[in-house]
Amino acid sequence: MSVGLYELLLLAHVLLFVYWLGADLAVLYSARYVADPTLSLQTRETVSQIMAFVDLFPRLSVPLIGAVGASLGVMSGEFLFGTLTLVALWAIAGVWVTLNLWLYLNRGNPLRTAPWRRFDVAWRSFIGTGVLLAGLVALAGAGVTDNRSLALKLVVFSAAVFLSLVLRRVFMPFRPALQRIASGAGGDADVAIMQRTLSRTRPIVLGIWALTVAAAALGLWQPV
Repeated sequence: MSVGLYELLLLAHVLLFVYWLGADLAVLYSARYVADPTLSLQTRETVSQIMAFVDLFPRLSVPLIGAVGASLGVMSGEFLFGTLTLVALWAIAGVWVTLNLWLYLNRGNPLRTAPWRRFDVAWRSFIGTGVLLAGLVALAGAGVTDNRSLALKLVVFSAAVFLSLVLRRVFMPFRPALQRIASGAGGDADVAIMQRTLSRTRPIVLGIWALTVAAAALGLWQPV
């Protein structure tokens, strides 16, 4: 069997799904140790740094999954748009990847990154809305694909993007509480905030996993 560009992109698509799911699992599992008051502050800070690094992988995987998936759809003839649109999608993914890398590298400077984090939220909302509309129009029979499974996959993928925004919002109190503890100004109330935040994020993460698995199944099995 010869391995061409299509097969390599298909492998990359699968691996990106794996990195998305696996890294999210690692972040969720590690967060419990950051919120554990029985561990030393140094240990918790170290785990927090590891979390930030691992969390980078799903942030990079999401835009690349979209670009790689679009390439596969065009090459297989399932997506009804041309090279210029595909190039534009890769350019969007490149901007998104670059932004996530920049935010990670500058995470120690919240004043510098704050406006760009707000932009990232708006950007994700814009992308999620665009993908949702594309999927709904395609399901109505007048969109980017005649394949209903792929159209439904776009809708499911957009739902995962929106749910990731909900996750980010719910998780917001966690890091400030950890920073207060690290500075010596925190106490039991901050530990309670961190633990409560984790309990609220678990069902959201499970929802993202379920949507991600559903999107992968729709692409592989195409049952609709």
